[in-house]
Amino acid sequence: MKGNNTPATNPDFAMFLIGLEQKYQVAMDTILRVAAKFGYNKGKIRGYFEVQSYLKNKNIPAEHINTQMVNKWFPA
Repeated sequence: MKGNNTPATNPDFAMFLIGLEQKYQVAMDTILRVAAKFGYNKGKIRGYFEVQSYLKNKNIPAEHINTQMVNKWFPA
């Protein structure tokens, strides 16, 4: 019988989170907050940080992004 292997306790998922921390230079607390919001879905989590990185690189304030578009990209 397998033990409790939820995404939050999965070593592969932990390595995924550490990789995000290194790649995007964000605090682990931020990553965990985003992970909790998107239900530990790797695609949504990675996509969130890709968009944040793009906005930062282009100097676009997040306030200029249409709320409906953000909700479409990252539904809760």
